[in-house]
Amino acid sequence: MTVQNWFWYMEFDTPTHAHMKGLKRIIHRHRSRYQDIVVAESFDYGLILILDGKTQSSQRDEFVYHEALVHPAMILHGSPRRVLVLGGGEGATLREVLKYTSVEEAVMVDIDEDVVKVSREHLRFMNEGVFEDKRVKLVIGDALDYVFSTRDRYDVIIADLSDPLEGGPAYKLYTVEFYRRVAEIVGDTGVFITQATSPTNTPRTHAIIYRTLREVFKYVAYYHIFIPSFEAAWGFVIASNGRDPRKLEPEHVDRELNHHNIKTRFYDGESHRHMFSVPKHLREYIESVDEISTMNNPVYMPA
Repeated sequence: MTVQNWFWYMEFDTPTHAHMKGLKRIIHRHRSRYQDIVVAESFDYGLILILDGKTQSSQRDEFVYHEALVHPAMILHGSPRRVLVLGGGEGATLREVLKYTSVEEAVMVDIDEDVVKVSREHLRFMNEGVFEDKRVKLVIGDALDYVFSTRDRYDVIIADLSDPLEGGPAYKLYTVEFYRRVAEIVGDTGVFITQATSPTNTPRTHAIIYRTLREVFKYVAYYHIFIPSFEAAWGFVIASNGRDPRKLEPEHVDRELNHHNIKTRFYDGESHRHMFSVPKHLREYIESVDEISTMNNPVYMPA
């Protein structure tokens, strides 16, 4: 008789939709003050970070997510010197930010110090020692408090946050009040970008994030990519009051990557064109949603 010494992990995308991964072992697990933190070794995706039952990053494809999140905003700005990262405890978002020769300071604000500690111990292939970089300032605290209290100005703000779960640590960071404060910080020439859930699995949530940002910023665009470890298309929304992301051409993307001598595995001009080529049925749905997220009536993931 063969004894199975591995197990299935089921991840719910919505209350009625889930996918499964075969896991070899759990490397680390504990409950922090804010969330359940798991690092596991999977068969198909290598090491994976799971927060509150949701895959955040995997060894096999984290570069797809992080390159798609960071580079469009950085290139749209052109020469960002000061960058603010909200969330991003693995350090991989910082890794991509610091590839730009123009960056003088990168501030990362994460509410959960335990995620940072676990990532530094078990996921160094993601952060590559960026927390020791002299340009990095790590702030352990609530991103909401930081954004509303800071007097600093930033060229680019990147929201690499967990999903807006009811009772979770991040749902207030998807509201119109929060985005108005972000707009003040980046000013007329800055750029804001946020992860925006799945346009296929949770299209209403994705569309409301987009619609909410349109209340605040002059130029707003949505795009998505497929993330194998998420088993879903994943969405992002980019916004600015001075620069139209829809006019960012593939040729310009390639020139800027070359100018900063940036090596990528996923993102280039052709990938950029593909990400912003959203199918008709998704465009029509996203543009049809007229709800906005507020502190009194925030958007949540389906529960």
